[in-house]
Amino acid sequence: MAKNVLVVDDSGTMRNILVQSLHLSGLELALTEAVDGLDALEKFKAGAFDLIITDINMPKMNGMGLIKEV
Repeated sequence: MAKNVLVVDDSGTMRNILVQSLHLSGLELALTEAVDGLDALEKFKAGAFDLIITDINMPKMNGMGLIKEV
């Protein structure tokens, strides 16, 4: 069964690097991307995630704010 992972970063390049690296890991993962903390929080509330990988410095809601809300 695939594990659900939420990847949060305001940099599209960094999200792409993380997603590609996770795909190459060989693990069975379902990946969801979010562009900032608010986007991630909406996606978190809509689904179940086993892991959140988040940037700390982001606009709208930073990673620490996201972690506190989760």
